[in-house]
Amino acid sequence: MAFRKSLASKSPFLPLVLLLLIAVVDVDGDMVNFSLTIAMSPTSNITRNFSVEEEVLKSIHLQKEDLEGGLAIAGDDRKIREVVVGDRHIPLHLNLMKDPGSLVYSYVMLNQSLWSVSELNYTNITMDSIKDDPTLIPVQVSLDWSEIPEENPGVSTFTLMSSPQETYLEVDNKTIYRERSEGRLIVGNVVTLVPKGGLYLWVLNPYTGRFTLEQYFNTEDYFADQELTAVLESLKEGRVAFITTYYDVSGRLEGPSRKILSSLGSFSAQHLRFRDCWAWAWMVGWGTLSEVLVTNARGIDSLPATLQLEVILPMLESSGRWCDIWPNDDRWIKRRHFCDAYDGYGDLCACRDPYDIKPVPRMDTWREDIGIVILTGNRTRYFYRLLKQVLEQPGVTCDHLFVSVDGENFETVKLLELFPLKYKVHQPEGTFNARISRHMRFALYSAMNTLPFDKFIVLEDDLIISPDFYSYMQQTSVILDRDETVYCVNAYSHFSYEHTAYDDSRLNRAHSLPSYGWMVKRSFLMETIPKWIPIFVQTDWDYWMGSGLIRRGREIIIPEISRTSHAGLQGSHVTGFLTKKMFTNKPLSRDPNALVNTTTVELSVMEEELEGLLARAKYLNVTNPYKFVFPNASGEVGVVFVRRRHEEDILSFTILADALKIWNQDARNHHFGLWRLPYYQATLLIMGVPYSKYSKFYKKDYEIFAATRETEEKMADNFNEDQFYFAPHQPGDDDIILGLPVNSLQKR
Repeated sequence: MAFRKSLASKSPFLPLVLLLLIAVVDVDGDMVNFSLTIAMSPTSNITRNFSVEEEVLKSIHLQKEDLEGGLAIAGDDRKIREVVVGDRHIPLHLNLMKDPGSLVYSYVMLNQSLWSVSELNYTNITMDSIKDDPTLIPVQVSLDWSEIPEENPGVSTFTLMSSPQETYLEVDNKTIYRERSEGRLIVGNVVTLVPKGGLYLWVLNPYTGRFTLEQYFNTEDYFADQELTAVLESLKEGRVAFITTYYDVSGRLEGPSRKILSSLGSFSAQHLRFRDCWAWAWMVGWGTLSEVLVTNARGIDSLPATLQLEVILPMLESSGRWCDIWPNDDRWIKRRHFCDAYDGYGDLCACRDPYDIKPVPRMDTWREDIGIVILTGNRTRYFYRLLKQVLEQPGVTCDHLFVSVDGENFETVKLLELFPLKYKVHQPEGTFNARISRHMRFALYSAMNTLPFDKFIVLEDDLIISPDFYSYMQQTSVILDRDETVYCVNAYSHFSYEHTAYDDSRLNRAHSLPSYGWMVKRSFLMETIPKWIPIFVQTDWDYWMGSGLIRRGREIIIPEISRTSHAGLQGSHVTGFLTKKMFTNKPLSRDPNALVNTTTVELSVMEEELEGLLARAKYLNVTNPYKFVFPNASGEVGVVFVRRRHEEDILSFTILADALKIWNQDARNHHFGLWRLPYYQATLLIMGVPYSKYSKFYKKDYEIFAATRETEEKMADNFNEDQFYFAPHQPGDDDIILGLPVNSLQKR
């Protein structure tokens, strides 16, 4: 039986930024307020709010809707002299701007009101203006590297409890952790998914009696089981591990993860069904100490009995505590301490062939030393995964790296001390988006004052990078030097999917924002950091950096095939569900020697290519993209017109993108309102009309797709649909679990 889990919205991905553009018109009489899209060559189209006398519109036979569907043309003197409505060129004289500082950007604050700012607010602000800011002073962290004492020899009793409404772990009658839901669980036709249901893991160093890892896995969510098995496979041999479950552990526990759990010694993992209770204790590398499974006989129609498991653990001889073959210098003594205190680091703590840095020679595409800034916090195992990948890039050494840690997380800071890495610790500021934003500000400022380089690559700890990541950045760094219309190089493309990305040499330029691995020049940071949004603003830092206040008409470079991928479930914005919806089916460059073509993203070259494609393209009449067959054969070029009256008018585009099975959470990565998209073997050009400056290619006989109730509901259904299959036990399962011939119990 399948059940749908409803989601409130997809709002975590939507920008909390409202662009307010103010214009002045000298008129008398009844006024009509309207938004107008204005072509501002050579920078970009913008949208402005105007007021005009009603009689003026009547005299030129226009209504408000006609103007808002048209495209105004501004001259070099920044005055509008005509508006194009369909095939009509209508004279219209409006002052675009009396005050050059009247571009106002407003951002949502904690109290949900707006904080507004314009370029005039930053006329005299420089890096010197913030040099005495106390929030930019790093925290000094004191580390204790002394050996953890062994517990006195004795016997400890561990009590594990799993049930549909409660889980806990006790040691000698002292509660270590407890999770419980109040009220009565309903059985029958309705399934309630309780908060924090899933699996709980504790790992104990038996020599010190201290827990080295404690983690919750929401196995109702996608990919949590993969993270679980990755952690289990990275535990240090000789540790004692405990698992308990709460409510249900089976929901997303897929076949491959069950096989791995079985290979580690679990008998029950292969048999788990809906709302079974499971507890398991084992010694890593040695096998199961004790394991209990209480089955839920009738699926959603029943609740199983509470499971309580006691495990008596004698203290062990200290001879197995240390890796005696490790060197005895200060660096390895620190590693010995770290691996004694923490778990989940696999080869870092392996006794034989432990991980160590092995620099890789520079690649042929090397141009210059580029700094690499990594932001991390309490996701230390994510950080270790990324750090190894970065240090395996050809030419990268520890001298290129700077790490910024958000908060005094001793595990993370101690890991950094195992390598010769430069780092600083940030005193956390604010909450949620504001906290992330302020850490980014601190990290960029600190990196500039720590590393001597002209360019900086910025990475967050939950990324996977391709083998040619640093080579890609080396090759594209020349663009930042020679092209003032580009402010950033991205390693990631949100529109890169298996059916929309084929050529790892192709680049695009786009109006967009930095994301998932990006590179900027020192000069850009010097102009940007002093403008940083304050702590009381809740807007995401990336949407702010992609706004006109920071971009100032400039674009970013993005690859057709991404050089990074998102691979973390512990974060503020991303869950397994969203990862499945938005981040799967995305290719990652695999060629360490891939070369990119930087010439094609020169503005004149790219625009000549786009106009050539538009001139020979087949224009498509799309009324419902979910029912339309788009060109997909080699050499075909199709143009889709989509309604976009102004910058924030994105609904029609997001519906079209959803139908094409690409990123549809916002309207990023366009070039003056035009998206170029490889689509299977064809090329699709998506034009936002009238917002795009390429709207001059629109012909009135062709359909402009605009959102309808039907297509909007279809998009919502596609996003929210989430099927849970609560598999119950079948007749004979108990016999199989007990290892008896099927139906043997019934025969008795």
